Amino acid sequence: MTNQAADQYEDSAVFHADLAVIANALNAGRKSNRYDTRIVREAVRSCAVHARLNRCPPEKLVRALKALVREVALEDGTDAYRVLYTDRVIGWAIEGFYELS
Repeated sequence: MTNQAADQYEDSAVFHADLAVIANALNAGRKSNRYDTRIVREAVRSCAVHARLNRCPPEKLVRALKALVREVALEDGTDAYRVLYTDRVIGWAIEGFYELS
């Protein structure tokens, strides 16, 4: 698969839908003190598996997820949320991409 094909996947509706599911899960978690992080983890895993199956390089996935968490965290007044979830989301993405879990 060429870089152009990977770029096409990164711009695809499927990839953006996966990112939207993650953003919604992160937002829901911010609004609830009884939220189950497994929901976010599963959304990230699903996105990572789709990226792998479409031969999207892992660095493009990581870059997109970092940007997503940064965007979601803008609504939060602190950097703590962004730092915590960036680390978690990237870890979950790597586990899902390489099927480590």
